[in-house]
Amino acid sequence: MNRSMNIKGFLVIIGTILIVFFTLHILMQNDLHRKAEREAELRSALAKLEEENNYLTSQMDIVGTEDYIVYTAIQNYSYVNRDDIRFEYSNPQALDAYTEAEVRILVEEMAQ
Repeated sequence: MNRSMNIKGFLVIIGTILIVFFTLHILMQNDLHRKAEREAELRSALAKLEEENNYLTSQMDIVGTEDYIVYTAIQNYSYVNRDDIRFEYSNPQALDAYTEAEVRILVEEMAQ
């Protein structure tokens, strides 16, 4: 009888250890899965940030050039180079009635 009590106690201890082990195993697997998802999110964010960094670096290389300054002046401030002809349309909405090819022909005729 004493020996059977020891076996029952031993089985209870082994059962408790197995329950604790499997519980911890499941918790660790869930934590590992969450961390893998977080790593994927962070890698995606890193790739986007690196792409933006490359774009901004290329923009920094372009911004200081004379071509960029002239282009910006023409686009934003209606700057006209010396010996250039400036066209102003009194009614730009009237051009919407024409196709792109027709507008090109009109502009070419005005330039002549």
